[in-house]
Amino acid sequence: MGYPHKSHPRETPVLSKHFGDPDAISLDGWRKRGGYKALEQALNMEPSAIVDIVKASGLRGRGGAGFPTGVKWSFMRPGDGKPHYLCCNADESEPGTFKDREIMRWTPHALVEGCAVGAYAIGAETAYIYIRGEFTEPIQRMEAALKEAYAAGILGKNAMGSGKRVDVYVHKGAGAYICGEETALMNSLEGKRGNPRIKPPFPAVSGLFAQPTTINNVETLAAVPHILNNGAEWYKAMCLSSPKSTGSKLFSVCGNISKPGNYEITMGFPFKDFLYDLCGGPTPGRKFKAVIPGGCSVPIQTMAEAEATLMDYEGFVAQGTMLGSGGVIVFDDAQSIPRQMARLARFYAHESCAQCTQCREGTAWTTKIMERIVAGQGTFEDLDTLLELADNMTGKTICVLSDSCATVVTSGLQKFRHEFEALITGKRSSTVPMAVA
Repeated sequence: MGYPHKSHPRETPVLSKHFGDPDAISLDGWRKRGGYKALEQALNMEPSAIVDIVKASGLRGRGGAGFPTGVKWSFMRPGDGKPHYLCCNADESEPGTFKDREIMRWTPHALVEGCAVGAYAIGAETAYIYIRGEFTEPIQRMEAALKEAYAAGILGKNAMGSGKRVDVYVHKGAGAYICGEETALMNSLEGKRGNPRIKPPFPAVSGLFAQPTTINNVETLAAVPHILNNGAEWYKAMCLSSPKSTGSKLFSVCGNISKPGNYEITMGFPFKDFLYDLCGGPTPGRKFKAVIPGGCSVPIQTMAEAEATLMDYEGFVAQGTMLGSGGVIVFDDAQSIPRQMARLARFYAHESCAQCTQCREGTAWTTKIMERIVAGQGTFEDLDTLLELADNMTGKTICVLSDSCATVVTSGLQKFRHEFEALITGKRSSTVPMAVA
């Protein structure tokens, strides 16, 4: 499902089924399509029963970590006498990823319903949707959907006449990449600088306002009503490979490819078929060179690795990378990999919150060295320095921004070292040539 385009016959449109349908945006239109039946069902269930269904479905976090959603919810303890909170991470700041904003643009009530169900399941009366401030249209759509839901009595102190309180609010972020990290998101929600927190304590123990909190991605929460409506077994049956990876997944595709956009496929779909069939293959006159399959924070793949990959959590790991956020960035044979890695290093250096020395200094020095190499002024010693820097940047900081920068650069260097060496020896330019028709 593109932006949006007609679904490919090999897609599995669940969350994207109504992308491009203006009537699905409104409350009336959403109810005609089965909206809020899951919430009505949930409010008549014990919270633990909802958690058990989500556990049984195998739903895993769609924001990048891939942690089992039902297990995460089970860490909360309804009835402990403390206020609980649900935070929906709608910051979507990972380069190459643009699926969540489409859910909010076309099916805002799907997210409202998912937040309400999730909040009730973990014993929370309040849920916050933390949206990237630049998402003007999604913000407007979400605010309008919440206004409709409150006016209809779906949310509030007597949600759907159940006598139970469920409130959902939109909070606009200010454009910081780091606020996509769950603890930085909570700091930002509290009005503080968006710096990550040291863990433990984990959010389920001490999160938003120092109270038990669960943070879920937009896509994760939007899937929950479908699971309640259709059952855990229905969701588990959407699986083409590993039984640990179930359901459908939205993938955002951009870069040097014929048909960029959002596509929804069953977990375990062959990556080769995805790139060449659904996405139309490379642009005319070009060949694929490499793919970053899960947003810019995961290791780059050669095409041999990509074409052998099954699109689920285990399948990507087996080929040396990760599913991540599902942001597929494609490079063709016109692209200089060192040049692209330098761009990503510069991004991480700019977005570092500077709280940790290894990240603050490591991303800056990585960028300087990478840009020197791309400019044709690098040395072979620089390559060793990059690897040494990466080692010092990995596993030694509060969050994984530093690790992400190191992963990108080292994977590019390890798999495309010949391109780095060619720039150093002056045998190759980093300039991108024009495509040949």
